[in-house]
Amino acid sequence: MKTKISKFGEDFLKLALRIDKHNKGYVDFYIGPEYIYQIVANEPIISPKILLYKCKTLIEQLGTQGFETNRENYLVKTITAMKTWVEILLGFEMPFKDLILGLHDTLLQPINDSVIYKMKEEFDSANDGPETLETRMKDLRMRRTITGKKVLPLFKNALRIVKDKTYELFIDLLPEEERITIDLVEHKESEVKWSYSEKYIGNFSSIIAINPKYNMYWTSFLASSAHEGYPGHHTEFVLKDLFLYNRSSQFEHSVLLLNSPKLIISEGIAEIAINVLFDYREQAEIGLSEFCLNKIKEDSLEKIIKQTSVRRKVGFILYNLGYYALVKKWSQTKLFRYANAFEIYSKEDVKNQLQLLNDPVLSTTTFSYYLGSKLIMDKYGEFPSVKNFKKLLINPILPSDLI
Repeated sequence: MKTKISKFGEDFLKLALRIDKHNKGYVDFYIGPEYIYQIVANEPIISPKILLYKCKTLIEQLGTQGFETNRENYLVKTITAMKTWVEILLGFEMPFKDLILGLHDTLLQPINDSVIYKMKEEFDSANDGPETLETRMKDLRMRRTITGKKVLPLFKNALRIVKDKTYELFIDLLPEEERITIDLVEHKESEVKWSYSEKYIGNFSSIIAINPKYNMYWTSFLASSAHEGYPGHHTEFVLKDLFLYNRSSQFEHSVLLLNSPKLIISEGIAEIAINVLFDYREQAEIGLSEFCLNKIKEDSLEKIIKQTSVRRKVGFILYNLGYYALVKKWSQTKLFRYANAFEIYSKEDVKNQLQLLNDPVLSTTTFSYYLGSKLIMDKYGEFPSVKNFKKLLINPILPSDLI
């Protein structure tokens, strides 16, 4: 179906693409009209000063477009996010918390370190043993790493399992033509590394990129396939494409801006996706039966269940690391010492995270996983119902809507 775009919609999409020419990667995906993309691609880079004027103009024009209240509110928060980013391009100085509020429609507060140390105690208990936690975690990573040609078939199996369960729970929701392609990649040493990433390319299709040489653990396949695929990123973007862009001509859902309120919700959906499909016992049982290649050397089922339930909390460390780096301006040495004090992440992972925090586009996204999942769990619980999760998948939701 060819979606009709208004003049206001064209200006909105041009603005997003023009900002991306200043910071490549600002637009995570674009599936809007090709002619708009080509116009921006073939024009010279437009100065941030002019882009700021265009942001303000769009906000002024918004009230005359005849949009219903919820959509108008969604658009004003999204345009405000673009305006905030352009102000950063212009060198405006603002408190970092104000920056996050402008970009992501949410308040930024550190997690009390006592909460993180309590999490460490839970993690220590779930991975008990006579050695230091750092030694145990290093052993666990080595024991559970999947290498080489074994990665792809195991991930495909995980994707099949979460897809089947998603289709079982969300009956007749996804279009028949939806599909995922898997691409194996390898990051350069100088690049920020990801184990998995999803790229929505339109026409109800996504590409999931896997780096088989970075943090491939049998315990991660199920949750990662749910995060990137079903009912996480791919599912959300397909459904918002179908219901909001294709059927309702809501042009704002033909683009994903990394520094926007939408990212918080999308990462929250993806983080909690596996819990919509399976409880912790089921996750552990499926992992052991489908992905573990050496059960003799593995922990007991009960222990793995305990590990699974606490694993989602380890992101607290990375969230606070981002807070101390970007708000408190800690030195790299102090940040490295802080993260390593918990003994959970490898030194390579900590260095990779610090490298991410130095990236102008990616740095603020480090907060999205925790903030998004916390908002959803505070609203709908640790295991959201299918009904409530469906609302998140198909409706335009702002972080402030969940408070």
